[in-house]
Amino acid sequence: MKFYIIFFGLFCNSCIVLAQSVKIIGSVQDTSKNLKFNQASVVLVKSKDSIIYADTRTVNGIFTFQNVVKGQYHLIISYPKYVDFFLSLNLEKDSLMDLGTINLMDEAILLNSVVVKGKKLGIKIRGDTTEYDPAAYNLRPNATVEDLLKQLQGMQVDRNGNITAQGKQVRRVLVDGEEFFGNDPTLVTKNLRADMIDKVQVFDKKSDQSAFTGINDGKESKTINLKLKKENKIGNFGRVELAAGNFGFYQGQGFYNHFHNDKKIAAYLFSNNTGIVGLSRRDRQQYSDGGVEATYNTFDIDSWNGSYGGKGIPNSTGLGGQFSNKFNEGKLSMNINYSYNHLNVSGNDFIERQENLPALYLLSNSVRKFDNNQQRNNLNSDLKIILDTSSSLAIKINAGQISRKTFNDFRSEARDSSENIVNSNSRLFKTSADKYAGATDLLYLKKLDRERRTISIGLNIFHTTSTSSGTLISNIETETPTDLNQLKYNKDYTSIINLKSVYTEPLSKSATISATLIWIHNSGALNRETFDQEQNSGNKLLNNSLSNNYHLEQVFERGGLNYYFSTKKIRLQAGTDFAHINFNQKNVSMNSFLKREFYNFYPSAEFAYNFSAMETLSMKYNGYPTLPSIEQLQPIINNNDPLNLIIGNINLDPSFSNNVSLNYIAFKQANNIFISGNVNLSQIKNPISAVVTTDLEGLSIYEYNNLSTVSNLRYSASFSFGAPLKISDISFTVDGSMEGNRLNNIVNSRLSKNQLNMYKLTLGFGKAKKNFYNCGVSFGVIYNSNKNSLQPLLRNESWGYQTRPNLDFYLPFKMSLHTEVDYLFQGKTTSFTSDFSRVLWNTYLQKDFFKNNELSIKVSLNDALNQNRGFERYITQNLVIQNTYDTIKRYFMLSCIWNFKKFNSAK
Repeated sequence: MKFYIIFFGLFCNSCIVLAQSVKIIGSVQDTSKNLKFNQASVVLVKSKDSIIYADTRTVNGIFTFQNVVKGQYHLIISYPKYVDFFLSLNLEKDSLMDLGTINLMDEAILLNSVVVKGKKLGIKIRGDTTEYDPAAYNLRPNATVEDLLKQLQGMQVDRNGNITAQGKQVRRVLVDGEEFFGNDPTLVTKNLRADMIDKVQVFDKKSDQSAFTGINDGKESKTINLKLKKENKIGNFGRVELAAGNFGFYQGQGFYNHFHNDKKIAAYLFSNNTGIVGLSRRDRQQYSDGGVEATYNTFDIDSWNGSYGGKGIPNSTGLGGQFSNKFNEGKLSMNINYSYNHLNVSGNDFIERQENLPALYLLSNSVRKFDNNQQRNNLNSDLKIILDTSSSLAIKINAGQISRKTFNDFRSEARDSSENIVNSNSRLFKTSADKYAGATDLLYLKKLDRERRTISIGLNIFHTTSTSSGTLISNIETETPTDLNQLKYNKDYTSIINLKSVYTEPLSKSATISATLIWIHNSGALNRETFDQEQNSGNKLLNNSLSNNYHLEQVFERGGLNYYFSTKKIRLQAGTDFAHINFNQKNVSMNSFLKREFYNFYPSAEFAYNFSAMETLSMKYNGYPTLPSIEQLQPIINNNDPLNLIIGNINLDPSFSNNVSLNYIAFKQANNIFISGNVNLSQIKNPISAVVTTDLEGLSIYEYNNLSTVSNLRYSASFSFGAPLKISDISFTVDGSMEGNRLNNIVNSRLSKNQLNMYKLTLGFGKAKKNFYNCGVSFGVIYNSNKNSLQPLLRNESWGYQTRPNLDFYLPFKMSLHTEVDYLFQGKTTSFTSDFSRVLWNTYLQKDFFKNNELSIKVSLNDALNQNRGFERYITQNLVIQNTYDTIKRYFMLSCIWNFKKFNSAK
């Protein structure tokens, strides 16, 4: 009897469900050709929450959804090179809904003869790639790519042009998948026109070898790829701007581009002192896309890295060119980039520093006058050869040269917590340096006799050398005064050979295993000489305590296995490498040798789950050792700052980092909602840190050492949410972020625990009306907290606020008005007892001429209220530092801009 009751209940329930469900049928074909589409994507989305209810593909043009629960839905049909079809469905009455034949329209026909009213969906998520459609955003005439990026959800562009996408800084900007104008993203984003872009793609670019094998090697960089419209791939375009202002401000730049399908020729020239172009923070040329992180040596006497980030007044001149083409029916591809840049930065800055000690703390003030110069040449070339249908060879040859001169004049004074002066220092420091670097990368890729059975061999050869010299004149006033007049000379080189081979073998339709073998030879030398000069005679005498010639050789023998599993919904990778490292150190000055060896693991894992075509969750883990550098090992005193001496340690061991990241991204098509979030955590075990000894006169000695009993932590999280408000077609965004560090070091034999946290929440609103206005405003709140275990009562906590309204107003007679305001407030702390606030107001009025707005005259006002002041606060171990500095302030400027383009897509 019980069985019949259960059966009857299930039967009734089934009848109710069937009575409340609907069957949907329909067919899909081409509008003009009446061709039935096979494998067209058909997606049924809930209207209420934009969650995908069901998806299917057409078979000979026909699609069917069975037993669809009654309610409100959106039907979305897409097929390559055709316009997406969108239909709202109300499934409340009938049990069968026959949609009949649905016609899709060819994109080419749409562009030529049809005007469609309505808001275009601006985002698509394709696996690991987020794709934006520029046509969905309201942009002013002749807007640049940077103007477009500022409107994209999940993306921020700061005042210096640096781009952050989905919580990570963008390292590369490609055009049609290739480097364009070398490695400076701002040269592309500030000068390429937005109306030429078909798609903006954002993804984590892997190394070429990793992209081929599908096995993650942990070397990823956030990248933007700009896909050009087909009609813009044959013709010429460019931009010329000449501008002059008061107080000697000027700006001139010219960009010319010739495209003919795969053939691209580009050239640029600029000169300015407004901080607009050619001043990317990415000064250090990246020389290898393979298995080594190869950059210019950083062992100069002066630590200035040759970039401009708003500190001082810049003068910059640069030129460059790019050529790329494909030959022999695409079997041979070539890409060559050359760039030259001269940068001068001069100004003054003021540094306030709090140094936490176990029994007290020291406060110091330092005023610096600086004048720094750099000239840089870089040549990058890529050659890709398709040998046959299953193999290819890629060759990269890169070379660069830097000449650098620096001038720094310091005046400083330090007091203890009782306001007693403990020291004062005047220091003049002048240096010059010449650097050379070159690299050759070879990558052979081969597909074997079975799908996903491959072998790849990569060879990376890198060499850099540097010579630098300097003069240090210092006078320290303490109870035991010290005067220095020294000449300094550095010579160094680094040479790296990296050979890597990867073999992949399919285990099943979805599973693959890979075997990796790596051999690396890394050698380097650092020769430092310091001479004491006699003031009267001018004779110089070698200072043995500050001079040393040190050599380092590292040989890696590394191998491992990785398992990779991939389906439509799931991607999984796990494995590890094991490495044996020979560590040979030679102190040439002391004629002593130290040989050591280390064993390390390189574990990695990755998991990704696709909830739908537009919603993905991924998690990554990788672990790796970080070996001490030759600068940290060399047993010598570095007295470039005589109040802060640095000493190397020949017995340093590697540290080990565990890195975990969690990423989520989703786009709800029906409601145009974009969501992204990420969490990152890094644990550094056995970290290489500074053991600090500071005496009562404020003289500090920093000696590198491993902290075996504690770990350092770095953590961050961010999220972005964007959606249109139902009222008045206003776009709404919420962006939040958190960054933190837990750093440890030893100060006067005590463990110093430093914890730094920064929280930021920003609300944004935007509204646009085509050909009338485009406006937006953001409100941000910032909270900073710093705690130090040596001085627990000095809790440096502060609140900050930032507001950024902006407006583009399109006036009659082809005139436009742009204005933007950036208000920043940073509250006082226990250490720094003054608030900081500034209002930056920039505006311009522009008049366009001719039919296509080719010529523009612009009158602009920078920093209208003349309040721009350089400001930053940061923490490093037991130091809390506040820096204020000169920067570009108010000026007027008159500009003449010519945007030209001529395309012939008929060819």
